[in-house]
Amino acid sequence: MTSKYTKRRKWSASFPFRTSTVCLRRRPAKRRTIFAKEWGVNMRRNIRLSLRTKMTLGFLAVNLLSLALVLGAANSFFGSVIRSDFNRMSGDAASRFNFHMNAYIEQMIASTASIAANTEVQRYLRSDRVTSDVTEAIEKEMRKFSSTNHPEITAMFLMSRQRSMVSSFSYYYSQPELYSDELWFSLPFESEPQVIPTHFTKYPGQPPYAVMSLVIPIFDIDSIQVVGRLIVDIMPKSIPSMFGEERIGKSGFFFVVSPDDILVYHPRSDWAGFSRSKTPLASLDLPNGAETVQRKWNGEQWLVSINKSNKMNWNIVSMVPVEETDEGLKAVQKAILIAFAVVTVVILMLVPFMTHQFVKRVVALKNVMGKAATGNLDVRAPVEKRGDEFGQLNASFNHMVSQLQQLMGTVYDLRMNEMKLEIREKEALIRALQNQINPHLLYNTLGIIKSMAYLDNRPKIETMAGNLADVYRYTARFNHEEVTLRDELDILSKYLEIVRLRFPMTFIRTISVPESFYSCLTMKLTLQPIVENAVKYAIEPNAGEGAIIVGAYRDVDDLVVEIADNGKGIPEPQLADIRDMLRKAADDPGTGSAPQGSLGLSNVHARLLLRYGPGYGIRIDSFAGRGTVVSIRLPYRTESPGKVREIR
Repeated sequence: MTSKYTKRRKWSASFPFRTSTVCLRRRPAKRRTIFAKEWGVNMRRNIRLSLRTKMTLGFLAVNLLSLALVLGAANSFFGSVIRSDFNRMSGDAASRFNFHMNAYIEQMIASTASIAANTEVQRYLRSDRVTSDVTEAIEKEMRKFSSTNHPEITAMFLMSRQRSMVSSFSYYYSQPELYSDELWFSLPFESEPQVIPTHFTKYPGQPPYAVMSLVIPIFDIDSIQVVGRLIVDIMPKSIPSMFGEERIGKSGFFFVVSPDDILVYHPRSDWAGFSRSKTPLASLDLPNGAETVQRKWNGEQWLVSINKSNKMNWNIVSMVPVEETDEGLKAVQKAILIAFAVVTVVILMLVPFMTHQFVKRVVALKNVMGKAATGNLDVRAPVEKRGDEFGQLNASFNHMVSQLQQLMGTVYDLRMNEMKLEIREKEALIRALQNQINPHLLYNTLGIIKSMAYLDNRPKIETMAGNLADVYRYTARFNHEEVTLRDELDILSKYLEIVRLRFPMTFIRTISVPESFYSCLTMKLTLQPIVENAVKYAIEPNAGEGAIIVGAYRDVDDLVVEIADNGKGIPEPQLADIRDMLRKAADDPGTGSAPQGSLGLSNVHARLLLRYGPGYGIRIDSFAGRGTVVSIRLPYRTESPGKVREIR
């Protein structure tokens, strides 16, 4: 079947252009008009195809120009980019190394504080004459410190301002004249720690070692004056690697060299501690400055960069083979050529067809959006059955306009809710400030009662008022959200003592928590509310007859504290309500109401969930006629020795 377009082309082809004027003269006017219209339509169609072709050629030209520019830029700037990235990675490595070294030095200085505060050390630095027992005790303390905590320490020396010394080796090797050639021997006594970079030791009877020295001042604990110093010699090669397995590319690496050309760190650990001249790195010519240079080593060309450490004056050397960087350039060139070929084929095949489809649908959406921009939010884009991006775009536009209509109606409500929220926040702040005043008034009054009981010789009232004041003082403090388990057990003991004074003959309490758990961290007021709940519902109904036992054990990475009583237990319906409350708190901490008698449990459980996340909190097990066990699960975390707080 011949199409209308084909018929028109055949009919037009029967009248060549050079004879068309003659034919037009011979035909009637109506026939000539029809012929002219058909010829004009064909010409416009030809012109349209020509424009599409020109657009295709334009895209192709832009593609050619873009890819040519990218290829030229890659050839021109790839080397500089590689050097820039290499410099950045070298700088990052130096920064990490400096950070770890500074942290290591600060930690070492902090850890020696126990030696500086040692009674025997203070006595030795204050006195002109000391017994051998004192020096032996100091030697033992220094050897214990180095062998237990820091095996990288080669030796430790205690020096007084009179230049008398105690060595970690032995009393025989504690004579000052044996160490007069050490760099730290003649240093003035400063109030700030000093760091001596890598140097070789001159210990008597021992080969020289490459060490760095920390000179730590020791202050008199009474006069706060410098009375001596502690010298710690450390073997750098024994310090854990600051770089790990990090490399540059496939075969690039880092290493650290001291000013004396001693290898402090190298991925080959058997090279560390030796002079660079005694390793295969002896043939590597290191640059003098921080710039990146190209050097030949091990039969290859390498990019080499050097950075300085800020305290130790060590050289942090970064190396990467040049051949690896060239492989990257070749890969980029190949990728550019492949991309050029693919994009060219796509342009030639799809641009002519997609241009029309794209423009037509975009213009239709643009017209609809123009109407919406004038404020007509009732307009909608045509809904298409296609599932492509344009159909989704039309649907998204319609959804957006609908949402705009809804949002404009809810903006006022949102603003009003925001104002109400601000008012509630101010009211909550006022209540919080008021609640800070009330406990202070209470435990100050308890202090007065304690004093009056002391004057009237009423020891029970004095003890009860003192303990109760301590409990309220503990609860009124807001400076720490987390405390140690020791703090919680101390305040719990005071509360249980109050209960014992109330029921002196029948109440039994036992706290059986290993001391190794005392430094574990927990939320403040975790134990006392639960024990108070046990006293109220297990001890008081039995006229004070009963027992409360507090214990703890470690469960993998968690700490579990158990509070048990021998009361009558919790009725099954009430226990089900409490467990349901705990499950709701696990799904949405901080919401939901607590069943009667379980406010303390709900409060503790919600705070633990909000602080430590799902999996933590409390669990209740009750046994009819035998008692109840409340288990508190916490993450096993201990506070560092220098930061343990004591709340008095």
